[in-house]
Amino acid sequence: MTAEEIWYQVVDSQQLKSDALLEQGDILRDCPRFGIEGLDHWPPPDDVVVDVATDLVQAVVLTQTCDLVQKKVEWVLLAVVVPWPAAREAMVDQGNQAAKSGKFRDALVQGNLPALALLHRYAASPQMNWSVVDFHQLFVLPKSLVLDIASANGARLRLASPYKEHLSQAFARYFMRVGLPHDAKAFVKEGAE
Repeated sequence: MTAEEIWYQVVDSQQLKSDALLEQGDILRDCPRFGIEGLDHWPPPDDVVVDVATDLVQAVVLTQTCDLVQKKVEWVLLAVVVPWPAAREAMVDQGNQAAKSGKFRDALVQGNLPALALLHRYAASPQMNWSVVDFHQLFVLPKSLVLDIASANGARLRLASPYKEHLSQAFARYFMRVGLPHDAKAFVKEGAE
């Protein structure tokens, strides 16, 4: 069994039981991400013109499978999945020159970049390049819409266990991180004694 076959299952809504149509770790192509342009403070002025902008992205379901199956949620949390070359280029364009380095790739593989999670490539159909889940790019959609998107995708990738739980844990680490305001350099110096 290859690494690709260990990481993913290929699923198709037409062949799934109704309670397995959507799970955490499902990767959806052509998923709409809506944004509101012209609304940048609250309350808005009376004459504001709001445009709904839509772009289609590849996304992964972060909402837990148990909540989806037991119908405990009406909205699904998703994160954008970006092919590695595009993600690296965007980071470099934003001034992160370290994204070009092997050390950065090593840190990504080791899970030491809290806002990003690496997804293995999948060479067979449906194909996916090495990609990263970008936890800076989260959004929600109604569950009914996500089910329609999943159905329209036909065959799609679903992270297999334990990789879907690994992704969930990576998101938890990102979400729960705390920037402590103390300096512990004195402790390091004392450890030399």
